[in-house]
Amino acid sequence: MSLSFDDIKTLIQWLGSDGARAGLEFSHLSVTELKNMAEVQGVRLPARTKRSDIVDQLMFLADQKIDKSLDEMLAMSSEELLAYFDRTRPSRTELLRLLEKLDFHPGSEAQKSLYKYAARQISETGMFQRVARPNAAR
Repeated sequence: MSLSFDDIKTLIQWLGSDGARAGLEFSHLSVTELKNMAEVQGVRLPARTKRSDIVDQLMFLADQKIDKSLDEMLAMSSEELLAYFDRTRPSRTELLRLLEKLDFHPGSEAQKSLYKYAARQISETGMFQRVARPNAAR
């Protein structure tokens, strides 16, 4: 029996992240099958990736809460981003990876209020991008 990516999302809904992770870790799916599933989702993994690392990648992808593109978020104000984060409740890891794409690496103080930090940084970056565009592009 093969497992689809949507099935992993269903497992997370039913069992939570820890339960779904344990289910995949101890499933009868081979490492090759898990790796193929990750690659279908656009994840490139080294040839000798450990099973647990593949499962971690699949879990992260399946449990993502942010459904807006980075460009969409860059167009939002800090307040709009905060409301969006409150509504979607992304994980700490998801927010940190998003900030990493923008080359931001929050210190320990900023990580205490990660939603506010992320909203401010993304909003300000979007504002700078809009200001930097030539008038013809506006």
